[in-house]
Amino acid sequence: MQDYVTLFDDYSIQFNKTLEYGCGGDWDRLDQEERELAALWKLLVDMYNGGFLQFFCNWGYSGYWYAMCGVQKIGERALLDRLHRTYMEVFDKFQDDSRLKAYWDIPDYLTEEDEAVLDETDNYFWDEAGEAMAKRAYEYYHDKQKKMPRESPEKKEPT
Repeated sequence: MQDYVTLFDDYSIQFNKTLEYGCGGDWDRLDQEERELAALWKLLVDMYNGGFLQFFCNWGYSGYWYAMCGVQKIGERALLDRLHRTYMEVFDKFQDDSRLKAYWDIPDYLTEEDEAVLDETDNYFWDEAGEAMAKRAYEYYHDKQKKMPRESPEKKEPT
């Protein structure tokens, strides 16, 4: 049986490297599929590492938006609905919150209800959705669309 989490990780990390090292983190310098792939990689690794809170606080609304575009495109409707509902219940209320100076200030203001919603979403991803997302994303972008990373980023990755 194919390990699609590792396969997708190995494939999509190249798009993240292009974003970070070739484009200086500027999402606008990528095409739409590159944005989606970089964001899906960030979603995959952060969800498995620290959950949706880590993903959102690390990459903010732009990372969330491009990941959701990718999740929708690959047809993972249940995951899309779960992540969107979690965003609306937990993060949307902080949009214009003057107490926040950075996304990583959000955890200081989470309620027990917020943490319960995040726990449910994280468990859903870990137990059900993560592997399915990786498989569908790999099959869609790599196999069907034949999307390949740029050959040489403008900046070299640090050694």
